[in-house]
Amino acid sequence: MNKRVLLMGGSYFIGKKIADILSKEYSVTVLNRGTKPKSENVETIICDRNDSKAMKIALSEKHFDFVIDVSGTNAEQSKILCESLSLESIKSFVFISSSAVYDVEHLNIPFSENDSLAENKYWKDYGTNKIEAEIYLIKNFDKVGTNLFILRPPYVYGENNYAQRESFIFEHLLKDKPIIVPNNGETKLQFIYSGDLANIIKTLIESDLHGTNIFNVGNKKPVTVNEWIQSCADSIGRKAKTVCFDYKSDSYSARDFFPFFDYDNVLDVSKINEIYSQETPFTDGLKIAFEQFLKDRDNIIFKPNVIKNEENILKSKNIN
Repeated sequence: MNKRVLLMGGSYFIGKKIADILSKEYSVTVLNRGTKPKSENVETIICDRNDSKAMKIALSEKHFDFVIDVSGTNAEQSKILCESLSLESIKSFVFISSSAVYDVEHLNIPFSENDSLAENKYWKDYGTNKIEAEIYLIKNFDKVGTNLFILRPPYVYGENNYAQRESFIFEHLLKDKPIIVPNNGETKLQFIYSGDLANIIKTLIESDLHGTNIFNVGNKKPVTVNEWIQSCADSIGRKAKTVCFDYKSDSYSARDFFPFFDYDNVLDVSKINEIYSQETPFTDGLKIAFEQFLKDRDNIIFKPNVIKNEENILKSKNIN
């Protein structure tokens, strides 16, 4: 009989990729608020994870070997989930946290798993809520003996990415439109392909690791903003036009016109590489993302305020 996996949030992007990969060998059940996964051989439970009574009813007769929480964003959601599960049957629990938990203002890159956690001025509540969820899960699973894996990715990319990052660049490239980059474009970013993240999860739940294990997960090498844009362009055979912009002097923030905050987000991934070191070549992953982007392009509505800001900035620089 196949091992049973509960996947919290498995209908799109990261969750869908995990469901696609695990459903080949495991019995996967996805719990979400109503979107049926497109993955084959996946069962769906329709439930709002924020409703504790509904969650207990939905999961009362269910038993799982593994739980993977992609959609959890805070401690209360983690508490509701844990109180709704039959924990004695669960061998391992995987929580997708974030690099946003690191105290970036007081740390040097690359950030390691043992570095201090605190409010990240860029991510604010998103980061502190993830920290609180991590703390709850560590305390909770330490009592019951279930293995806990906390994964802290930087930026995840790939097909079906709802965050307008690579799609933002692809759209500009196809329209031969200038891409405005913060300052000189040398800010360092780190990525991980959604399929690599899914395979790391599969490797961990099949491993002999016990207790609580925390891993940074990401590509071995970061890239600069300029290198990222060039990789997007290379992946589709286009030439990028970039415009450097000293946004602070014009009272803008980086996210007013660009998909990323302007800070070096680089993780030390040596620990996870001792267990899983395979990595999808960056351009290959972007090619896959672009193929899906072309299918979805007509349905993507790019943020009107970002488009307007771009227009104003380019106009101020007399660039068409």
